[in-house]
Amino acid sequence: MKPPKEKHLSAEDHPLAAWFLGPKGEHSEIWSSLFGYIFQDYVYWRRNYFPQDPIVVNRMRRRDHEPWFDYMTSNLDNVLNDLKAHFPFYSPRYIAHMLSEQTLPGVLGYFAGMLYNPNNVTDEAAPVTVRLELEVGRMISEMIGYDPGESWAHITSGGTVANIEALWIARMVQFVPLIVQEYCLKEDLKLTITTADQTERDIRELSPRHLLHMPPNKAITMIKMLGRHMINQQGLPTGETFKALNRHIHDSRFNPGRRGYFAIQQAIGLKPRLYVSTTAHYSIAKAVNILGYGEDHVVPVPITPQFRMDTAALREMLFEQDDDSYTVAVIGVMGTTEEGAVDPIHQIHALRGELERTHNRSFWLHADAAWGGYVRSLFCGHETLDHQATPAGNESVQDYIDTLIMREEISLPVSDPGEETLRETLHWEDAEVMRSYLNMPHADSVTIDPHKMGYIPYPAGIIAFKNGLVTELITHKAQYISDIEEGIKNIDDHSHIHAIGPYILEGSKPGAAAAACWLSHKTIPLKTHGHGKIVRTNLLNAQKLNRYLSRHSRMFSLIETEIHDFQKYSNTIARPFTFHPLYTPDTNIVCFIATPVKQAGIDPEVEILPLDELNRLNQNIYQNLTISGSDIGYKPPYGQPYFVSRTRFEQEQYAYDSLRSLLQSFGIDEASYKKEGLFVLRSTVMNPFYYLAEQEGKNYLLDFVKFLHLTTRMAINKLYLEKAE
Repeated sequence: MKPPKEKHLSAEDHPLAAWFLGPKGEHSEIWSSLFGYIFQDYVYWRRNYFPQDPIVVNRMRRRDHEPWFDYMTSNLDNVLNDLKAHFPFYSPRYIAHMLSEQTLPGVLGYFAGMLYNPNNVTDEAAPVTVRLELEVGRMISEMIGYDPGESWAHITSGGTVANIEALWIARMVQFVPLIVQEYCLKEDLKLTITTADQTERDIRELSPRHLLHMPPNKAITMIKMLGRHMINQQGLPTGETFKALNRHIHDSRFNPGRRGYFAIQQAIGLKPRLYVSTTAHYSIAKAVNILGYGEDHVVPVPITPQFRMDTAALREMLFEQDDDSYTVAVIGVMGTTEEGAVDPIHQIHALRGELERTHNRSFWLHADAAWGGYVRSLFCGHETLDHQATPAGNESVQDYIDTLIMREEISLPVSDPGEETLRETLHWEDAEVMRSYLNMPHADSVTIDPHKMGYIPYPAGIIAFKNGLVTELITHKAQYISDIEEGIKNIDDHSHIHAIGPYILEGSKPGAAAAACWLSHKTIPLKTHGHGKIVRTNLLNAQKLNRYLSRHSRMFSLIETEIHDFQKYSNTIARPFTFHPLYTPDTNIVCFIATPVKQAGIDPEVEILPLDELNRLNQNIYQNLTISGSDIGYKPPYGQPYFVSRTRFEQEQYAYDSLRSLLQSFGIDEASYKKEGLFVLRSTVMNPFYYLAEQEGKNYLLDFVKFLHLTTRMAINKLYLEKAE
């Protein structure tokens, strides 16, 4: 009997508001019902397992337990009371860190999985959720644009472990050609390979630097290539061939897992270089520290004024690299933690092709998309374009981009005489950002965090590899969790992966995270009309907040009039000021600062402050727009109307030359910047309910700017009173 055909919902059947609990718990009834349904189903599962087994905790015993339950419940009440001081991440008023609502299926999946408590280190401890995790990996791979049948992806505790694992596997892959060369030299075996510049060479003649710069996919499959050569050309038995090769891999002096990186570096006499933009997440420093490269061997690539990697600078670094160095990897960040900026993956990919052709050198390309990875869902399942095919050529790319441009009309309240409102159009149509996402499949590995823009409960990160054969290079055998042997299994360029534990850095891991991701991504598909709806509202609302801030000066008098309706503030001096977004958002993070201006107006001139005073002003604003841990108890979250976060741009990470035009517009010279850094206000716009709230008459983003105006007004007056004293 055939299984019933699965129903696929149309775009109109995906109501975004249904996917979340709602700012006021509007869907509490269905949530409560489904939690009860899950728990009762779980209890029935227990009762139906050998139902004739005795009831161990009978009714009389249960009555004896009542005092302990009272004690436990009292302590639970204390925890629940304490949690009331938790930040309201669910609210549209929370515009601070990368936290927001969680999807209903994500929470239900996690709750259901948590009750069964599977350990996804092995299918013997998690017979269901290991399968779900592998399927989640295929869902994410498909969203990235990988072939889900050839790639390999799994869940980690977060982006930090995912980034470490990406470089851990890249390190092993990079030394495979040296391992193969060592075998061929030992056995006096001629093996012709195709190098990065498409030249055919005997592997025995190549230098370590040539072999370390092999294209990653060629390096991954090189041991299988050697095995096929031995079997097909020399007529050696398959079993003996792979036994000999696996023994050699195990014993090779170029196996970093066995010999250690320091010993190999001493043998090759080359220094590692890992290139990443200065905006990279701090987990990269952790990774190179743990893997033995050393943080001193990370090469920081300057950024552009848009906070993206400067690929012209990267090109110079790669093409002028010293002969005693080699490239470990290049990391492109797709959604920087502080600004949400997207590095130009398409340009990095093009640089790799040029480097291969002209210098016979390739490199591992890793995309750290922990924050911005789910933006890729916008590019999937489009009505007219196949998301798995990356368009070739500028014309077809532009056609693709034209179908994805997002615009939204807004009315901007202004104070200009005779002009009640100003209609403007929001855009998310940066061709460079879109090209980067279109070229995401060219990365050899990608980090994505479901517990960020996937709206999944913590912990849930993802690491995805374009070529699933990497699993054979890093298998660790543990007899009590798996029968999978270490090493190469066959000569095919594909292996069926049915386990997780033998191939990953972590051990025990919650199957609940797999259930959460699976149920959420199954019911809210990673397509433009599914999860893409959430992403779309994020991106456009970030553009809206950015527009409100940049047009604040046009609303100044209007907001001042509203403030004077409050007697509390009517006696304060209205010194003019405005807000300055530091860039047009690539994704949904907005960074900005407040400065005084010389006069109110449409295009006011900044009043230059010493940098320490400018920083103090913005820090005071921040302190009125957050609650620190030390404040909890006497400043409850219920009394805080809006929340923002903050960061600080410093010379070590954000070089003055990279931000020169921006900093000079505020009169900030290099010496003071190096000493003080720039304190920056930061808003992450990811609540899914802003548009629906507007339909009910509440424009949270505009009201936030008004509250920000009020807060800044007081901070400005305080600053000038201090200066007068």
